[in-house]
Amino acid sequence: MTKNLLYIFSLALFTMCGNNESRKELEADVAMVSEAKLASFNSDQSPAPIIERKLIKNGDLTFETHDVKKTKAAIAGICKELNAYISSENQNNYGERLQYSQTIRVPAGMFDSLMLRIESDAVKIESKNINTQDVTEEFIDVEARLKTKKELEDRYREILKQAKTVQDIISIESQIATVRAEIESMEGRLNYLKNQVSFSTLNVSYYEIIGTDFGFASKVVRALGQGWNNLLSFLIILVNLWPFILLTAAIVWGANRWSKRKKTQSPS
Repeated sequence: MTKNLLYIFSLALFTMCGNNESRKELEADVAMVSEAKLASFNSDQSPAPIIERKLIKNGDLTFETHDVKKTKAAIAGICKELNAYISSENQNNYGERLQYSQTIRVPAGMFDSLMLRIESDAVKIESKNINTQDVTEEFIDVEARLKTKKELEDRYREILKQAKTVQDIISIESQIATVRAEIESMEGRLNYLKNQVSFSTLNVSYYEIIGTDFGFASKVVRALGQGWNNLLSFLIILVNLWPFILLTAAIVWGANRWSKRKKTQSPS
């Protein structure tokens, strides 16, 4: 920097003392030096890197369909096309309602397509929720702490090579074990975040209304079941009230006996 200033200062003095032609040449040289320095400065000031956002996208969808089996087969086909997979599935029968529930993991970029294609088979959508969680800050923090812990582990291992006594070796190995446990914990968390960011989760539940045409027979069956339940409930009540029933029976028996004795003792 000092050499450049002296050079420019010398050029300026020579310019003041020289003729017009030399002055123009020197001015051109000064301009070239200034432009070169400015270009070098601008190249050093590179823009800050753009941080890719780490987003976890999940959703819930509940709807009615005409045929749950056909819908189930259609969802399986959609998952195959979008490189998604069904991680869990269950079936429930609520009398007049047959319901399937599935948890689908889909590549994050295909989440919206999956949602739209499944919705197209719905007769009536009961609920739809989409949640997006930004974990960029946590992702960067875990990566930075993981890098620091790995560097610390490397330093401990270098120190271990120079340890002379058994006590020093045991102490350093204990520190390494602690750092290694922290590293594995951070790696597990980082892998979990990567998996959640790479694959979105859609919990989909769909049902079909069935059994509405049973009519009289179904009502009779339900009535018999309800009557049996009522009988059991009545017997339970009687068992709970047995002391009062026994006392009432004793009073009635005593009253009848007293009445008969009184009639026997009275004159004809």
